[in-house]
Amino acid sequence: MQTDGQTTLSPDTFVEVSNMQPEARFDYMMETLIKQGELWGLFGKNGWLMLKADDDECLPIWPHSEFAKAWEKNDFPDCEPKRISLQEFQNKWLPGMKQVNHLVLAFPLSEDEEGIVLDADEMAECIQDERDAQG
Repeated sequence: MQTDGQTTLSPDTFVEVSNMQPEARFDYMMETLIKQGELWGLFGKNGWLMLKADDDECLPIWPHSEFAKAWEKNDFPDCEPKRISLQEFQNKWLPGMKQVNHLVLAFPLSEDEEGIVLDADEMAECIQDERDAQG
């Protein structure tokens, strides 16, 4: 369902997707990104939220603002979900992230259920593969 350019997720769908394993959530996210043409990150007073994983900087992303909001509330209360168009993500974000060796953290849910970590090239390839699959 769409309202004012934002997708609204039903509570049932939120719970169903939250219960998926990380790989299944990633597949859901890729399908949703192509259909909606957008994804969500967290933005705060210091800019876009980046996380440290080992020695790598990661950008956490979600397919719906509701998942980003649910994830940030405990650890990053000063951040708010912010929309990124898929076109901008592909054309600006991924090349920039590749240049500085930042990774994508796709669809984390909680400390215990982290998402899938990919480099910029892998993420770009997954987006193209999903586009091809959806025809």
